[in-house]
Amino acid sequence: MRLILLAALLSVMIPTAAPAQSPMDGNADTTTYQNTYFHFLYSWPKFLQPYNVSSLALPHGTSQAMEFMLFSARQGNEPYGIVMMAEKRNVRTQHTNGIANSAAFIDLVQRFPPELHVVIQQRKHFKNADGLVFDELDYTESGGPSSAIATEIGEFLIVFKCNAKSAADLAEMNKSAAAMRLRQ
Repeated sequence: MRLILLAALLSVMIPTAAPAQSPMDGNADTTTYQNTYFHFLYSWPKFLQPYNVSSLALPHGTSQAMEFMLFSARQGNEPYGIVMMAEKRNVRTQHTNGIANSAAFIDLVQRFPPELHVVIQQRKHFKNADGLVFDELDYTESGGPSSAIATEIGEFLIVFKCNAKSAADLAEMNKSAAAMRLRQ
């Protein structure tokens, strides 16, 4: 009996390992996506609704160990919205020698194949109110407004891909990405 009591007492006193965190440790409420791994909050424009990221696929040939789908929101059933991903920096792939920072990510995105009929509108480098540094590329793809926005958190890039029905909608999506907040 003493042995059982001692074993029970020791099992309470010995800490158990907490489950490992993942870049995909995030959830959305009615207006905000919160990621507990990266410690940030993101509020999307009101005209978008969260969309299940498990139904989206990473581009062919990417490594699951370095890219993680975090959040997605769409404009109703239309093909417009935001996809947010985390990409581990400085990881060599068959396509790159590793992406060092958000500016290098935008450099890579900017190499569009001619058949996409892309016209670059502007490129920006800025810091938001929380001190996060962003790089943004605004462009049209076959006439439709789009953007790629990236910032760095630790060993990762947090990347937004936005495409919109109108320039005004794209401006709201870009504004929401740039307003991403760090939390303690």
